[in-house]
Amino acid sequence: MSKARIGVIGAGWWATEYHIPNLKKRDDVELVSVCKLEQDQLDFVKNKFNFQFASTDYNEMLNLSPLDGVVIASPHFAHYENAKASLEKGCHVLIEKPMTTNSSDAESLYELAKKVNKEILVPNGFNFTHFMPKAEKYIRDGVIGEIKHIDAAFSSSLVDLFQGIPLSESNNHTFQPLASTWSNPNKGGGYGWGQLSHMFGGVFKVTHLTAEKAFCFSVPSPTNVDYTDAISVRFSNGATGSFSGCAYVPKDFGGTFYITVHGTKGTLYLDMEIKRERLLLRLNDGNHIEDEIKEGQGTMAYSTETPLNTFVDICLNKSFENHANSEIGLKTVKVLDAIYRSIKSEKVEKV
Repeated sequence: MSKARIGVIGAGWWATEYHIPNLKKRDDVELVSVCKLEQDQLDFVKNKFNFQFASTDYNEMLNLSPLDGVVIASPHFAHYENAKASLEKGCHVLIEKPMTTNSSDAESLYELAKKVNKEILVPNGFNFTHFMPKAEKYIRDGVIGEIKHIDAAFSSSLVDLFQGIPLSESNNHTFQPLASTWSNPNKGGGYGWGQLSHMFGGVFKVTHLTAEKAFCFSVPSPTNVDYTDAISVRFSNGATGSFSGCAYVPKDFGGTFYITVHGTKGTLYLDMEIKRERLLLRLNDGNHIEDEIKEGQGTMAYSTETPLNTFVDICLNKSFENHANSEIGLKTVKVLDAIYRSIKSEKVEKV
């Protein structure tokens, strides 16, 4: 049986809790090499997960042994350089969201992936649920007509992390997320890069629209990253969008994620909040269409495994559906880049 030869750059909290254990579940994966900056932690990860090779330098890691794919779970600001080097070595890449932290880097990766004929997957777990592609198909088939307005929100309990306090939910994990980067405005910190990448990844998956202009008000944390975001967007087809992000959520609550799309023939409601889960279409002719989302299958069932399994299939040249590809990643980065410029300028910014 052929195996996908996988390397991991950034073997910290998310990689050691989710990506690497999920890779270990598959018989058709070979964990070849791993990179982490801290030597003692690198040795621990290499031995715990039985990697063949390890290095504190990602370029050296990429040269240690041939790879089919690289999982990149390094801090946000390092995604571009890690992904660029991996693509140039002929590897498919799974890049944790956001794909990059500025538009030019995202465009560069998008074009490079096309040039070398390799796939980029940004593991927006919600995009890989059963209901997100269904919502996409309804809109693509014209069931609600031409899109005129989108209303979406994403909230989660991360006030601690965005002010530089370690995430309490990770106290018993092998590693914790680096609060010093999540709370640093110069290192891709803030609610937009950290969490609204989920929301916009879903919006662009479902609607296939392209943003043209954006404006944002925000509430800053003590370290001057955004706690909340109130966003207005104009899309290239003339549609408008109202988007909200908020880190002020109780710790025992799974958070909010909904997308409402208003069209000339009706409205699509996709709600993933616990006890409110639904995919519902209300049409102008009086008809309703409803697809069941069971309780607990929304925000409480964020998938870390399905995107990774898709990535392995890509590396093995199997058939696949990439629900969070480089185009979605690029569109997401471009609108977030404009949002952060708007926060600083207090003006509408071009996407």
